[in-house]
Amino acid sequence: MVLAVALFSTAGAAVAVIAVVVVRRDRRRRERLRAYAAQAGWWPITEPAGGLTQVPGPVADDARSRRCKLAFGARRGRREVWMVWHHWVESTGDSSTTHDLTRYYLWLGVGYPDIELRRRTVLGAFIKPVRGAGTGDAAFDKAVLVRPGDGGAQWRLLTPPLREALLARRLPLFQITGGVLVTRYDDVPRIDNLDARADAICHLADALG
Repeated sequence: MVLAVALFSTAGAAVAVIAVVVVRRDRRRRERLRAYAAQAGWWPITEPAGGLTQVPGPVADDARSRRCKLAFGARRGRREVWMVWHHWVESTGDSSTTHDLTRYYLWLGVGYPDIELRRRTVLGAFIKPVRGAGTGDAAFDKAVLVRPGDGGAQWRLLTPPLREALLARRLPLFQITGGVLVTRYDDVPRIDNLDARADAICHLADALG
């Protein structure tokens, strides 16, 4: 009995130490990213620095979320780009799962229809090769789910060169809501991807015209 208690206490102490190490590591990583972002021309979106205009509503809403850990904005040539990173833990019973979601935003304008693109599963494509009206591009329709899928104005954005770039993963899948272009990544922002992903959403905006 005494041995069991000792082992339990030791295990609990080990878990506590690991938790402290992880928290400190994550804090150092965020500080390094903040320092790099400042040098690379990014500003916290709460600060009216760098000549940035007013932050679009969806960006401001996501930055105010309790899940938000970092939120930056920057100029890329004639464009403005914003990045918001969310981090949270979901618990179910005795287990918990950590989630990360990093989104980049770029204002396109009110002339763009709302659209959302998601990667399809292999099983889903096998069961139903085309969801909705389809683009006429069999490879693209199997790989990407387009919402809404009624073949309206949204689908005219998906030109053959854009579909080819999306399939080859030279450009990320995207969403447009209220004139704001959004790309998403299920991981954390890092020094080696912060600028590359900002460039990617700018290239995507160029491809959308």
